[in-house]
Amino acid sequence: MTSHFRVRFNWIVLAALCCAMAASAADPPFDPCSLLTPAEIQAVVGKPVEKGAPKVHSNPMAGSDCTYVVGGFGSLNILTKPLQRGETPTVFRAQFAKMKMTPVDAPEAGAEAFFTSPGFGMVQLHAFQAGRYALITLLVPGSEEKTVRPMAAKLMKTAITRIK
Repeated sequence: MTSHFRVRFNWIVLAALCCAMAASAADPPFDPCSLLTPAEIQAVVGKPVEKGAPKVHSNPMAGSDCTYVVGGFGSLNILTKPLQRGETPTVFRAQFAKMKMTPVDAPEAGAEAFFTSPGFGMVQLHAFQAGRYALITLLVPGSEEKTVRPMAAKLMKTAITRIK
């Protein structure tokens, strides 16, 4: 009897997995390069921007990102991923605080948005929209962090309006 129950249970689990895989295969992968154009980025940073190169991770829960080359050797990377159970702006802030990257509010980019600074003139801007987490990492050659933050905020403001 127990063996029969186990076999039925395994078949049910297998059927559920197949259905889930079929449903997720029908959804096209999210293209993070659709959130910003090189022209929009160039208008904000004032330097030439090359077309973005998307990277879709094999695990959709890890998200996907797009990297643009800015001013020859700088970069803008935008990553988006679906929020998982338990992932909240408060949890993200706490994780960055543990890494000694003190979160700084960025209300101009959204109610829950915040900056972190990994150093080397890079600025990270974290935002939350429609059940997704978005992260812009921006390095503009020859620009200081205090100059780059408003650029990142303006770009994030545009990008999050395109997250559905």
